[in-house]
Amino acid sequence: MLVKSNAEQEKRIVEQFSDDDPELLRQHELFKAEMAFKQELIEARKKNKLTQKDVSELSGLSQQAVSRMEKGAGGTLETIIRYLSSMGYSLSIKKN
Repeated sequence: MLVKSNAEQEKRIVEQFSDDDPELLRQHELFKAEMAFKQELIEARKKNKLTQKDVSELSGLSQQAVSRMEKGAGGTLETIIRYLSSMGYSLSIKKN
């Protein structure tokens, strides 16, 4: 279940804990980036009116692998690229 967070409240809580632990802040930022990426995968699939099974068939990945990737519970760089390529997307790296 996805729950919309309260960004200000989340920020205050993280700041309280991370003031004493920079590693906790780093882990939190990684978690947020992973969740945002997962959501982009799902939105791209739905924008193309595809089911997980459709992506599975187009990419050659198992439906379970597609599901795990969308849940943020796995996926190598190769599987992510196959997932994206099956819908006509590519993965790129950009500097902040």
